[in-house]
Amino acid sequence: MATLTSDRMSAGTRLRTPMNLVAAGWGLTTALVGLFVICFALSFVWPAGGGSHAWIKLFASEPDNIPRTFVEGVLGSAVAAWLTAVLFVPVYNRISGR
Repeated sequence: MATLTSDRMSAGTRLRTPMNLVAAGWGLTTALVGLFVICFALSFVWPAGGGSHAWIKLFASEPDNIPRTFVEGVLGSAVAAWLTAVLFVPVYNRISGR
């Protein structure tokens, strides 16, 4: 019978692996753009729903022009994700080292 081993330390010890800025940026971008696309599609399926419209207005400025709203929302979500990653990851890496 084979035994699985890992190079990682046990749960009781502290791992000092810093968070990767690029990985965090792409992960947040995928999450925010995905949420925007889901809410954008949901606004057509359920037009009276307030939650999807509020999310769309968060990242897009002109809700009457559908193509422009979609492009603004996707770009706005991506910019917000990278801004969050650039602010969060260095602070996290600095604090987690203590």
